[in-house]
Amino acid sequence: PSRTMSTANAELFLGHAAMVDEDYDSALAHYSSAIEIEPNNADCYSKRAAAQLKRSRYTEAASDATASIKLEPSPKAYLRKGLACFALQEYESARAAFGKAIQMEGSGGLGELKRWMRKCDAELHLEKAGPAPAAAATSGASPAATAAPMGSTAAGVHQPVVDPSRVRHEWYQTNTHVVVSILARQVAQDKVSVQFEAAGVGVTIELERGAEYQLNLSLFQKIMPDECKFAVSATKVELTMRKQAAGKWESLEGEGEGELQVASVVDASAAPSKGVYSGSKKDWNNIETDLKRQEEEEKPEGEEALNKLFRDIYGKANEDTRRAMNKSFQTSGGTVLSTNWGEVAAKDYEKDRTAPEGQEWKKWG
Repeated sequence: PSRTMSTANAELFLGHAAMVDEDYDSALAHYSSAIEIEPNNADCYSKRAAAQLKRSRYTEAASDATASIKLEPSPKAYLRKGLACFALQEYESARAAFGKAIQMEGSGGLGELKRWMRKCDAELHLEKAGPAPAAAATSGASPAATAAPMGSTAAGVHQPVVDPSRVRHEWYQTNTHVVVSILARQVAQDKVSVQFEAAGVGVTIELERGAEYQLNLSLFQKIMPDECKFAVSATKVELTMRKQAAGKWESLEGEGEGELQVASVVDASAAPSKGVYSGSKKDWNNIETDLKRQEEEEKPEGEEALNKLFRDIYGKANEDTRRAMNKSFQTSGGTVLSTNWGEVAAKDYEKDRTAPEGQEWKKWG
């Protein structure tokens, strides 16, 4: 058992080191190896969920976080499940997970978790609210046309939209993406046509009863058409557009040459869901940064404290020190961790290693 534990910890350590290097594929491989060795270790699944999130593999991240929770519930596992579900647009599940994390977290990290809860509430509200009532300018419409929605609001939430004038759109942005949500309900995928251009986007949606909705936007700045996409759900058509140059747009529309406001540097691969809703004072890009800061400020105990010490040393080390740590730890079977590359480069730990007292080394396979 002690040999198994040592090997699993070695894989976890190597996974942590890969995460520090932002080599998420290697991190996934090491965490997967740790799970094979010790399949009932909740921390292994939770760590792999974090790596899955970095690779934008949200379904797998949700699955790993759920497995961790079943083995041993923890705030971090619930947080990672919430982040994965939010990215999958499963807002009810995401809200429930964030709620569990808040219950377990105590006083630490509540502000950030509550912001994620509010963000879930905002998305759920958009899904349930449907299109806004007709503007005041339509007050001249017939009484029958204006009275009908009042008696059918609840039932109409899930009804297909038939009037193009009642379809509205909203937008938000991150440092690298712009997302436009067209709030048209119950639209079939094959009824939606989207054309992305360098400084614009055109959308055509075939509605019920032969009606057609069109949206043509001349954008504030240029986008990268080949890296843009759209998705159709039961409540909206969502366009996700990659900015050609990172920065904050003052508005959605313009002449394609608007002056950018340079935002604080964030991960260019960050998911658009971490952005700022138009009209909001909340900068969702800061949430993950704050969570990382809080994790760094935590005071772990026992084995977790030792792992954190290794991660900190590895993260601040130069290339030779990292090579020394990796070689000594791997080839010694987890019994030696050296930072002296001059010594480690010439040493054969596999030949010279000795087993703990009362045990012996054996080669498997």
